[in-house]
Amino acid sequence: MQRFKALVQAQTTLLTILPLLLGTIMAAYHYHHVNLGETFLLMLSAICFHLAVNGHNQLSDYRRYQNSTTVQDSTNNIIKRFEISIPWAYSVLGILMLIFFISGLYLVYLSGWPLLLLGGSSFLIGYCYSGGPYPLLKTPLGELASGLAMGLNITLLGVYINIYNAPTYDNWFWLTGSIVSLPAVFTIANIMLANNICDKDEDVVIGRKTLAYYLGTKHSLTLLQINYVFSYLGLILSAILGYLPWLIVLSIFTVKSDYQLVQGFVKAPNKVTTFPRNVLMFHKIVGLEVILGLLGLLL
Repeated sequence: MQRFKALVQAQTTLLTILPLLLGTIMAAYHYHHVNLGETFLLMLSAICFHLAVNGHNQLSDYRRYQNSTTVQDSTNNIIKRFEISIPWAYSVLGILMLIFFISGLYLVYLSGWPLLLLGGSSFLIGYCYSGGPYPLLKTPLGELASGLAMGLNITLLGVYINIYNAPTYDNWFWLTGSIVSLPAVFTIANIMLANNICDKDEDVVIGRKTLAYYLGTKHSLTLLQINYVFSYLGLILSAILGYLPWLIVLSIFTVKSDYQLVQGFVKAPNKVTTFPRNVLMFHKIVGLEVILGLLGLLL
């Protein structure tokens, strides 16, 4: 079990669950319609795909680390660190992708082509993220890809699967859903950005030239802080426009503690000691938004 969790980075599952719940809350509040069965099946499908992409990323990194004698023993080399069998890893990824395809195709059959379009684009981004000759994670586009695929697309999937058969359905759900997704988009992108800031020197050795490499640490940290500001602006805008319950605005009362949390990373970026603060920021901003949104539905 420990090797499975390490391979697929199981601790990151909330990066998929929370945006999907955010989309579901919007569907319930703004469109007054929810399909619980389809939502749970979509959650299973999205989680399996998320874990499979993580596992594929670990295998891709393993090959890159093996080609460089200076960083083979890096703690980021999960396959070697946990002594994971390559055939076993591919078997796990195969099972996860099988579940993803079967559940995904069934949901497309139920709900129509927009789900195929959203799911297909997520699949394409997910593959290009760590697969192919020029994976996005080696480029300055990694943050954008992760923010869009997980923050935007999963939120939109959460909206669509709940309203495709609703009397209130409209074809502009993607626009309203995009506004609601902004906190998830920016905080997920920041997790990637913070990770790349910490790994900047090591990434160059294994052939990665990420956004942090091109911007430099100072400007990357500035961008990180700007992204958090936009996260809160998106949250407030969603409430003002009536897409989410007004109760979510209570999230702004955590701004002071959030600022202190972020400054701890800005002053001393470190993969072990301060990087987790950015994961916590995702949980605080998007997680609290989901909790307050659910409470707003009940009140």
